[in-house]
Amino acid sequence: MNSLPHEIQVLTKIYPEHIWISVNFDNLDKCLSQTEIELMSIAAVKKYLSDLGLVVESVFPSEEAQVISVMSLVNGFALSISGVKIAFILSHDLDLLGFEVSREWVDLSNWATDYYVPIQIDLEHNYLHLWGFISHQHLLETATLDRNLQSYEVENIDLIDELDTLWIASDLVASGGLAPERGKTAIITSLPNSEAKVLIDRLQQHRSIFSPRLVLPFEQWGAIINSPEYLAMYINPAPAITKIGDWFRSQLAVINNASNTIIDRGWVAIDEFCNQPEILSGYFAASQKTKFGVRGIALNNDREIHRAVKNLYANQQSTKKVDLPDDIDSPSSLLVHLIQSTTDETLRWQAAEYLWTIAPDDRHNWHRKIKDLGLVMQGHKLGLMVAVIPLLDQRYAILNRVYPLGNEDYLPPNVRLSLSSEENEQLYQVESRELVQDSFIQLYFTASLGDRFNICVAIDNVSITEAFVI
Repeated sequence: MNSLPHEIQVLTKIYPEHIWISVNFDNLDKCLSQTEIELMSIAAVKKYLSDLGLVVESVFPSEEAQVISVMSLVNGFALSISGVKIAFILSHDLDLLGFEVSREWVDLSNWATDYYVPIQIDLEHNYLHLWGFISHQHLLETATLDRNLQSYEVENIDLIDELDTLWIASDLVASGGLAPERGKTAIITSLPNSEAKVLIDRLQQHRSIFSPRLVLPFEQWGAIINSPEYLAMYINPAPAITKIGDWFRSQLAVINNASNTIIDRGWVAIDEFCNQPEILSGYFAASQKTKFGVRGIALNNDREIHRAVKNLYANQQSTKKVDLPDDIDSPSSLLVHLIQSTTDETLRWQAAEYLWTIAPDDRHNWHRKIKDLGLVMQGHKLGLMVAVIPLLDQRYAILNRVYPLGNEDYLPPNVRLSLSSEENEQLYQVESRELVQDSFIQLYFTASLGDRFNICVAIDNVSITEAFVI
């Protein structure tokens, strides 16, 4: 039994047929998110029903779907009680005039339930109020479908107040003593895989803006989330593929290529990133831009630059050394020649560092872009930089770096940067150190046109993967 506050005990006398469940929403010393409130509500309902001796199991539209993912799509959650499927619809509304049921719970064959129970959440008084139920068949007969919100509006007058009869009915339906009160669900036409992938990608682009369930016509949306395969693809999307080749084409050509389903999102040129007004401190602060230079190497004037570039040529460790050209005197041109000619990847990127420092606006057909990963891992924000240089043999030299963002000058320890194949076979990995503070970690390699690879940034159990194709 739940120990209810005095005011709730009074209400139970007024509405004896209703159910009141005590939930201590303010027992945590923090502001609860909507997801946390919903998870606490689910746990409280399951415990209440289990204490009644009912067999309670969580039910979702597919085995792949998790509770948080389902609640991000539609309001409510589903439980199996003695084998009968019941949807519990959450609301913060104070009145009991009616409630709204997302259309998915009613019209989709894999989502539809036998009964629907509205739950009023009262955060101020720490309780859940279950105030009636309605069968699937009766809902279809009496509720009004709002096609703008894609939800059914159920009026209070159509509910059965006595919730104890619901648990009895569940047992009778499960034992065959009562016929299920399930009406017909809408016929949703299945989608071909190619069309579903295009629509899922469109939904992902709107995911963080507003409810994705209203982006597509309900028939298309329903066909996606009613399919276990497509629902899993939406909930756990494969990383969007960044086509590096598009970086070397005009922006207009990319926009006009409407058939291109390989997408590029979130990447910003490094100079544009550093010029943002909010970059005021930390590694990327305006006063710290020299950190893109080469530490320990003086590049302050023409004499120092000429000496540093010639030392690069003189100190080559590769067996296939690149000779210093007699007909080139410009330091920038000497660095470009070395970048294009050497087989030593370490030397190549060392020369690139020099070039970026002494001629930051002279791009030489290379690109250096950064993406805010949008993650706060152990309080540290991280950014991934990708630099790409086309080589003379139609290959591409690629550098990947992880930098600290925000106010941090150094990476936290145990940040992992890894390269894997398209099949997710790990090829290389580097990790930031604990005893030595790293300003960044990096790995580099060469790739050919058409090659695909994944870059993963991780710390502890948190990770994000970016997929690329040349």
